[in-house]
Amino acid sequence: MTYARARLLLGMSGVGLIVVLSTILLLTQYPLEVLPDSQSWSGGDLTALVLLFGCLAAVLFPMDLLGGFLLPNHWRPNTISLKKFAAGWFRGVLVQGTLFVAASLLILLTGRWFGTAGAVVAIAGFAILLVGVQLPIAKFVGALRSRAADDGEIDAKLEKARSIVAAWGWKPRPTTTLQHCDPGFTGGIVGLPGMETVVLPADTIRKLSPDQLAIVIARRLEAIQSGSRTRGLLLALGWVVVGFALSTSLPAAGVTSVAGLTMTCLGFTLWTFFGLLTLPTLSRQASYAIDGKVLLSGVSPEILQQTVKTLDVLQDDEPRRSALIETIFHPVPSVDNRRSPTPSGVPIAWHAARITLFVSWACMGMLVRAVHCNVGRPELWVLLPTD
Repeated sequence: MTYARARLLLGMSGVGLIVVLSTILLLTQYPLEVLPDSQSWSGGDLTALVLLFGCLAAVLFPMDLLGGFLLPNHWRPNTISLKKFAAGWFRGVLVQGTLFVAASLLILLTGRWFGTAGAVVAIAGFAILLVGVQLPIAKFVGALRSRAADDGEIDAKLEKARSIVAAWGWKPRPTTTLQHCDPGFTGGIVGLPGMETVVLPADTIRKLSPDQLAIVIARRLEAIQSGSRTRGLLLALGWVVVGFALSTSLPAAGVTSVAGLTMTCLGFTLWTFFGLLTLPTLSRQASYAIDGKVLLSGVSPEILQQTVKTLDVLQDDEPRRSALIETIFHPVPSVDNRRSPTPSGVPIAWHAARITLFVSWACMGMLVRAVHCNVGRPELWVLLPTD
């Protein structure tokens, strides 16, 4: 048993539990018996929504405790104190709960006024808004903060890395560096298409050489310039909106009462689970293709492999895994599988699987923080780990 395998088993257990509970509740239609089914407003609507999220948080708490405190401290002693874990967990749950309840009220409002079509349009708009403000949400949920402006070590490495990236031929983009505690925080790309910002993890920068940091930046610039990040984002938005629309057609589901909306969300959970099984393949394809693109620009294969190794150690330290496990559960390819990238091919949809999880906040996706990579780790609930 390794840390990575323990996390995978935990994620499988958490996701499996929620999927089984959702299936049972759908088949028995139990929410219709205990939740408000009125299509007019009452104080009970807000109370019921808050209680529903409280139940979800209670179900996930044992997994969060394992994934955010017990497992990290078992394999990496003194990773996080119980007090710090509890404070971070409470903050993250509070912010997420506020957004989930707000999304629920928006769906009920538009559903009662304009029907299902209006609610689906509202979800699409809310999802786009979430993408636009992903960085501040990540800061609130994970207590992330901008690095000190006078950090000479990071400034020197960034300046050197940017000059290397420019020599390779990529145009500069806005970049921000965040302080973090979780060693698995990778940053990513935030913002709507045309307004992207590359997010870098401050503590990770200290562990990379300028050449390695340049590769990290270049890969993300390639994801933007090739359109792969935009395609991944569009796929995520489409997956969530279509999935929610289909879920409203299930028996007893709807968007005009708390009970009906709960049935819709239970169906959407099963749709999200289907996405967890299928979308990682597209994400891995984009990773391989971007590796090939940076090699064609003059990046050293040896330094690329060193960079991939270093980042893997900082995350779950699993350089190799079986083909079946990777196909189903891992949108980021293993170190071993990235040893010989093919310098050709179009990166179809970068980071699509995990962007979908964040975008599904727009319709209260119950699996968004139950997967193995971020269960119990609020710093990774909004900016999920990427390549």
